Amino acid sequence: MAQQIVVVGLGNYSIDELPMGVYRKLQSVDTVYARTLEHPVINELKDINWKSFDSVYEKHDDFINVYTEIVDTLIEKAETEDVIYAVPGDPSVAETTTQLLLEKFPNVKILGGKSFLDDMFRAVNIDPNDGFTLLDGTNLSETTLNVRTNTIITQVYDQLVASDIKVTLMERYPDEHEVMIVSNARLGEADVITCPLYEMDHHAELSNLTSLFVPKILEEHQMYNDFQYLEHTIDTLVSEDGCPWDKVQTHDSLKRYIIEEAFELIEAIDEEDIDHMVEELGDILLQVMLHASIGKKEGFFDVREVVQELTSKMIRRHPHVFSDQEANDIEDLNRIWQSEKIKEGKVEREKLEKIFADYFLKLYDKTKLEGLGEDGLKEFINKGDLTI
Repeated sequence: MAQQIVVVGLGNYSIDELPMGVYRKLQSVDTVYARTLEHPVINELKDINWKSFDSVYEKHDDFINVYTEIVDTLIEKAETEDVIYAVPGDPSVAETTTQLLLEKFPNVKILGGKSFLDDMFRAVNIDPNDGFTLLDGTNLSETTLNVRTNTIITQVYDQLVASDIKVTLMERYPDEHEVMIVSNARLGEADVITCPLYEMDHHAELSNLTSLFVPKILEEHQMYNDFQYLEHTIDTLVSEDGCPWDKVQTHDSLKRYIIEEAFELIEAIDEEDIDHMVEELGDILLQVMLHASIGKKEGFFDVREVVQELTSKMIRRHPHVFSDQEANDIEDLNRIWQSEKIKEGKVEREKLEKIFADYFLKLYDKTKLEGLGEDGLKEFINKGDLTI
């Protein structure tokens, strides 16, 4: 018969912060299971029979497998005994094993523990009421980052984890963005190192009591690579207080520009000019954003609906990537693509856009090396001697 698992929080630092109830609970059993022995409270309570899971960390290449093995072991033990399981800090804050236990085991009790967050806020002098993001450094991805709020990243165990965190952060933050490495935060004190982001993994004094504070971005020019900032910029241009040209544009008046920008992108591709390609891809994106902002201003749609429709279509039409279908060759791909289009209720129609594209590309290939100016190109087209 399954017993109970009590997850006990050891607090953020020393035994001075340990509640009496938690202390008594630890003293009441023969063995206390600990996620790690690397904690000041454990060093001070040497009379307790601690059994740690430190060796599990050496068996696996990623933390989720470490945490899964720890949880599975605790559940197995709980089949025959009440289990006391000790973790750093507060068991309900930034503790993955607690969440896994709650998902997998019916009788889990959470007891005590002071979170590191209060001491962290004091160490970096921020008010959490201004907003912050809390992330696990061992499971960090670019999609979880929000550069508009202060961010605290936990579990900065060692230099390898710090390096992975740095690389991920540099996808969204400038290399020179100042961050703060905070260790041993307790009782209003902490060891704090302030350095540029690109240097954060150069500091060897990292431990399981180390977290990273990443201040929010304040300089507007550092937001130029942010999609939401782009959306705000284009919305401003087409607003009634915006640019005299942009605010009077319509879907109809913009039609020709998507063709012009596509032509310039093709030129950049042929020239193998990466910088030019980046610029022209931006100009094509500008056309999408202008249409979306006009749709938003008129109350019909916005760019999120465009993105949602595109994402939905790509996932739906690629079940061989996002689901369980298989595609071994182009024929399989075409069959899957057409099958998904039929499911969508798409009505077959004349593919006029393909004819226009074929004509344009043949015209482009025939004239691109001729050095023709505007008048020369018009004269060539007016001859009408190009067939497809």
